[in-house]
Amino acid sequence: MNPNIDIRPYAAGDEKTIEALFQRAFGRSIGEAAWCWRFRESPGGPGVVLLGWDGRTLASHYGVSRVCFSVSGEEVATGLSGTTMTDPGYRGLGLFPSLAQSVYRSMEDAGMAFVWGFPNTMSHRGFIRDLGWHDVYEIPTFRLDLSPGKALPARDDRVVGVEAFDPRFDLLWDRLRSENRIAARRDRASLTWRYLANPTVRYEILGLFQSDELLGYAVLKEYRPVLHIIDILGPRDQTDVGGSLVVAAAHLARERGLSAVSMWLNVVHPLHHALERLGFRNDGPVTYLGARQLRPLPPGADLLDFRDWYFGMGDSDVY
Repeated sequence: MNPNIDIRPYAAGDEKTIEALFQRAFGRSIGEAAWCWRFRESPGGPGVVLLGWDGRTLASHYGVSRVCFSVSGEEVATGLSGTTMTDPGYRGLGLFPSLAQSVYRSMEDAGMAFVWGFPNTMSHRGFIRDLGWHDVYEIPTFRLDLSPGKALPARDDRVVGVEAFDPRFDLLWDRLRSENRIAARRDRASLTWRYLANPTVRYEILGLFQSDELLGYAVLKEYRPVLHIIDILGPRDQTDVGGSLVVAAAHLARERGLSAVSMWLNVVHPLHHALERLGFRNDGPVTYLGARQLRPLPPGADLLDFRDWYFGMGDSDVY
């Protein structure tokens, strides 16, 4: 590594310099509001971000946003890896591995249990080879084609649009949090931050209610010609709840002239099996899920066993 590079934590006031680095690295703007939302405003707490400086020039940036998980029913602090960037003039100097290892030491010192994320095809090999990560899963895109002759079940009239995440979402998460061994927290605060406070993307929310009780929800994002089911949560042993939410999403997609519905869903989840009967099939693109453990986890969960994970597109910083 260039001996003149000084690695130090992000400090308030660095945002414009970070935005300028993003522009140099990727040829587009990240937007100061989007960076602050991701790394400063998460309900899990501020992220861990380290910057590599060559004098007054910001040469490299690596950070994790802090995300609370339920692991075997216990709350655990983790870091979602994201926004890796290096100035084109400083590439090839090993800045990213140095920053990453420093970030992981800081995470461990702060009591954070693991770092995780979705490396793309360009970075995947480096995360595994240089950063001590392990592959957990290759996530296929679970897709339902809505060809003109495709029949859909009737829509469940208990599924309605929702404008905000109210206290009933906390009650749902409290009931279901222990059903999956490893899952990002999906309470009211986390959902509001991820989907309603996001400064760059608009999402829609569906809820399935029995009287006034919330039985399950889905979060949708239209990305023509596909409707993504970004997140979905319902009881594992009541696949009719998740199924009704998915069917409602499929009807919305058809009404809007979209050609498919897609989502991420672990193949071992009972809802996956139910949706196969509806016509969902695994397709591309395929996304890597990887992780590196930093501290011991609560008993009963294996970080590297994909069967223990519950995930959706919304866990990624891409969708």
